[in-house]
Amino acid sequence: MMIRRRSESSTVPPSKVSPPPKRSVSFPATFPLPVPGTPPAARRRPLQTQHLGLAAVDAGYCCHEFTQLHLSVEWRLDRHVVGGVLENATGQPLFEVREKPLSLHRQRSLLDLTEVPVATIRMSAFRRRKATYSSYLRADTSKKPLFKFTMARSKLEMTFTDIMTGEACRLGSAGEHGDIEIWLQRGLSADTAKQPIAHMYPAPAGTPLGYSLDIAEGVDAVVAILVCIAVHDSEPDRKWRAPNAMFS
Repeated sequence: MMIRRRSESSTVPPSKVSPPPKRSVSFPATFPLPVPGTPPAARRRPLQTQHLGLAAVDAGYCCHEFTQLHLSVEWRLDRHVVGGVLENATGQPLFEVREKPLSLHRQRSLLDLTEVPVATIRMSAFRRRKATYSSYLRADTSKKPLFKFTMARSKLEMTFTDIMTGEACRLGSAGEHGDIEIWLQRGLSADTAKQPIAHMYPAPAGTPLGYSLDIAEGVDAVVAILVCIAVHDSEPDRKWRAPNAMFS
């Protein structure tokens, strides 16, 4: 698994760790997913590896190589929602997105395979031009949020302290219609280069309904997933294709 928590890794010294096996990108007929890196888009800038790491929720979930995930979109009650996260190379489930029933704040938790909350986001009940999200470690919403961010029509604004370096950082986004680049600025100067660290785009036709999410090496995958859930929220008028009956 490309984003397995570090604490779950083998305790064998690094010099003795065997090289990871090559992963097959062939998928069972009942659950085809796109080959990593597709669909090609010339306008997408290459993602930039974060050699020092970049984390705002849990450093253990920093990707230790370029990672592509599939965010599944499901129809629940009266809307399309992001319902889960899969590892694209294997089709293996990684997280479930579970919404608190009758939540005024649309509180959602990201659960791991053992159904333990990893992180939770809450949307402000009072929305104007922008929606404000508060992010919490695990499900402890009684404590101060780890960070907050705003979203308006796919435009992200977020400042936070990088767990790995202690540095103040900014995240923002560019793009529209579900094809989004998430960029990073280290430091709060407006002149700092905007480094692309993730791409989110609609999954190709013939695959399960949802998005592909490409994440650069060294980046906290949980942060990228939470931001993409908010991107999905911000485009309520998206015309989703009818899901293939195979996946209904």
